[in-house]
Amino acid sequence: MTRFAGALQQLEIENRRRSLRPSGGIDFSSNDYLKLAEHPALRQTMLEWAEQGGVIGSGGSRLLHGNHPAHEKLECFAAQFFGAEKALYFATGFQANHALFTTLPERRDIVVYDSLIHASVRDGIKGSFAHAIKFQHNDLNDCEDALRSAREKAEYLWLAIESVYSMEGDIAPLSDFHELCLKYDAYLIVDEAHATGIFGASGRGVAESLPKEHRVTLHTGSKALGVAGGLVTAPAEIIDYLINKARPFIYSTAPPPVQAALLHRALKLVDEEPERRKHLIALRDHANKVLPVPASATQIIPVILGDDKLTLEIAAELQNAGFDIRAIRPPTVPEGTARLRLSLNTGLDEKTLDTLAECLTTLLNSHDVIPTEQSDEESCQ
Repeated sequence: MTRFAGALQQLEIENRRRSLRPSGGIDFSSNDYLKLAEHPALRQTMLEWAEQGGVIGSGGSRLLHGNHPAHEKLECFAAQFFGAEKALYFATGFQANHALFTTLPERRDIVVYDSLIHASVRDGIKGSFAHAIKFQHNDLNDCEDALRSAREKAEYLWLAIESVYSMEGDIAPLSDFHELCLKYDAYLIVDEAHATGIFGASGRGVAESLPKEHRVTLHTGSKALGVAGGLVTAPAEIIDYLINKARPFIYSTAPPPVQAALLHRALKLVDEEPERRKHLIALRDHANKVLPVPASATQIIPVILGDDKLTLEIAAELQNAGFDIRAIRPPTVPEGTARLRLSLNTGLDEKTLDTLAECLTTLLNSHDVIPTEQSDEESCQ
């Protein structure tokens, strides 16, 4: 037996082996929160692109042959849309985060980061020469202790957080974190992946109202916006620095130009159809009333069951009942917090939520289990 087969066998024993499976049933698992991936306007944009003879592949990196007018139009519009000096488009949000944290923090710098920060940030930090300090999830006091300790040693100090956490469904107190950055002269990097298009007064994200100075923000195109890619918005000097220094940007083939055109159109839809995000928030409010789980502040509702095997069993029973709901297990989430991740989208209605609530209540009662509160322990992702 090779070490790979042995490792897979061990994962099987631990109920943690993953496999690919098609989607099916009522969607409670995707990140297509506003259902823009199915929007007629995006289909029309793609058809027009093809009819006008638009190229499909970019043909190279942005610094060589791959820089297309569609990329530049998207970046110009995104900078205006998010109120930033400049924007830079990456093929994926993961790539964008990896570029940020392998490029901006340098050897004499320190990155202070939330213990539940996304794997893309963690991998970026690991690839950086900077020192890193984690703090307990959304804990302002622990964060301030880390910033205070780091301030004396760091040339540049960076604070990395998400606005909405993808597995917890909670919202970071961004204004308080911003105040800490001002107090300790730190740069704030905010991942708005699960907030863009939904939160903020006009769907620009939780950080929409915060000052833009000393702030870098990531907006992904693959979730509520229904397309793909990652947009970094920041002061002009930081964007220009990334263009010159970020290896994931310099040495990667540029995203397909049609992808940039589609994301450009999706951003416009956020303003054109604000009723979508209003409907999503109304669904969240109804879900909080009827589901037998702790209330969530966002469209992401974790049902934390703890045991891996039990979580897989209940997920399978929900799938058999017609709901596309998946089990999330360590290392994606902290040990002992295996969960179902209920993800709301605007394709749902209150009647469907009522049906799910009835089914979930029956299953939880039959297994004699009560979902626990959200975890603040560190993920090992």
